[in-house]
Amino acid sequence: MNEFFLGVDVGSISSKCVVIDDKFNIICSSYIETNGDPINAVKKLLNNICLEIPKNGKIVAVGTTGSARNLVGKMLNASIVKNEITAHAIGSMQILPEVRTILEIGGQDSKIIIIRNGVVVDYAMNTL
Repeated sequence: MNEFFLGVDVGSISSKCVVIDDKFNIICSSYIETNGDPINAVKKLLNNICLEIPKNGKIVAVGTTGSARNLVGKMLNASIVKNEITAHAIGSMQILPEVRTILEIGGQDSKIIIIRNGVVVDYAMNTL
């Protein structure tokens, strides 16, 4: 049985999910509009990926982030719930370990994240 990991990001404008294996290979993913309804957005995301997960696979852990991370974390019995600053930093460093600056433009706010030696040392976000 192959073990997979599900990540879900539910934001104010869009929601997305990805299923990866233990080597960070993407098995499947989905991206949709949230439409002000995070619960139904998550249901749609899961329906979208359900048929793409190999039959010999099993989701063994779930992580959530985004503005609805706590709600979705409870819905999915998430193993981990992280804010966007942490999620962006860890995800970026997996792909580009020497990353120093991350800019994120979201539907609710924009962020700048400063990383030094693999540690977030500062961040700022607008209030709009």
